[in-house]
Amino acid sequence: MTGPLAGRLAGVLTGLLRRAAVFALVLLLMALLPRLLPGDALDVMLDSDVQRDLLDSERARLRAQLGLDGSLAAQMWGDLSRLLRGDLGYSPLHGAPVADLLAEALPWTALLIGLALPMFLGLGIGLGIEAGRQPGGALDRGLTTAMSLLASVPPFVTAIALMLCFSILWPILPSGGAEPLFAPCTPLARALEVLRHAILPAFALALHEVVRYYFVLRGAAAALSERAFVVNARGRGVSGWRERHAYFGRNLIPVICARLGQSVATLFTASLFVEVIFSYPGVGLLTYQAVLDRDYALLQGAIAVLAALVLGLNWGFDALTDLLVRREAGNARR
Repeated sequence: MTGPLAGRLAGVLTGLLRRAAVFALVLLLMALLPRLLPGDALDVMLDSDVQRDLLDSERARLRAQLGLDGSLAAQMWGDLSRLLRGDLGYSPLHGAPVADLLAEALPWTALLIGLALPMFLGLGIGLGIEAGRQPGGALDRGLTTAMSLLASVPPFVTAIALMLCFSILWPILPSGGAEPLFAPCTPLARALEVLRHAILPAFALALHEVVRYYFVLRGAAAALSERAFVVNARGRGVSGWRERHAYFGRNLIPVICARLGQSVATLFTASLFVEVIFSYPGVGLLTYQAVLDRDYALLQGAIAVLAALVLGLNWGFDALTDLLVRREAGNARR
C-alpha cells in the first residue's frame, strides 16, 4: 500500500507544482504585457473634451501618483511584489480597491458558469451517449452533422444570434444586464428576475461546450458499445435507461471528469465575450473595461484571481480523474 499511495501522492504534488509554475508565469506576463499597450491610465483619464492643458510638473506628479513613473522593470517589480503580498491594488478609475470590485463581479460570473454547467453536461452527455450507442445510425449522423455546424460558429456569434432571436425578434428574455432597472420589492421576485437575466448568457456559454462534450462522449460511447460486456448485456435484453445509466454513464465518468477541468477553464475564457455582449456585470466585462482603460491594477488582479481559480479547479479535477481511473483499473483486475 505504501508504494502506490506514495506514487499517487507524488503525482498530485507534481501537478500542484506545475500549476504553481504556470501561475507564476501568468503573473510575470500580466506585469509586462499590459504596460506594452499604447497609452496608459493617465492618457485615458486626460482623453476628454473637457481636459485642460497640464504643466509638465503636474503631469509628472499625476504619473507618480498612478505608479507610472520609473522604468519598465521598476514598474513590473512593484506590481509583482504587490501581488505576491496578496495586495491586488487600487483602481483609480473606479475609485475602489480591486479586491472589492472583484468581490462584486465574481458572483455574477460564478452564477453564469453554475447555470451553464448542468446545461452543457446534460446536453453533451445525453446526446453523445445517444449517438455513440448506435454509431453510424441515422441519429448519429444527424447529431454529428448538427454539432459540426455548431462547432464552426464562434461563441460571440452564438451569443449575438441568441440575443437577436430571443430578445429582439421574439422578446421573451432581457437583452442585457443582470437585474431590471427597478428591482422588485420581494427577495423571491428579485431572484427570479436575476435568473431570467442570466438564462441567455448562460445558454450561450453552455452551447460553447456542448459541442466539445458531444464529440468526446460520442467517441467514448462508440468504443464502449463494442465492448464484450455491453454486447452481452444487449444480448440478455438490457436496454433503455438501465443500459444508458449502468453500462454507458457509469463507465464514462472518468472521461467526463477528465474533460470537466478544461471545460471550466474554457467557460471562464468564453465569459469574457458573453459578458461583454450581454453587458453582464461579471469579471469578463470588468476585465474588458480594464483593458480599454489601461487599468493595470484591475487587469492584473482579475487575471490573477481567474488564473488561481482555473488552475486550482483543474488540479482538483485531474486528481479526481486519477482517483477514478485507478479505481476502475482495480475493479477490472478483480
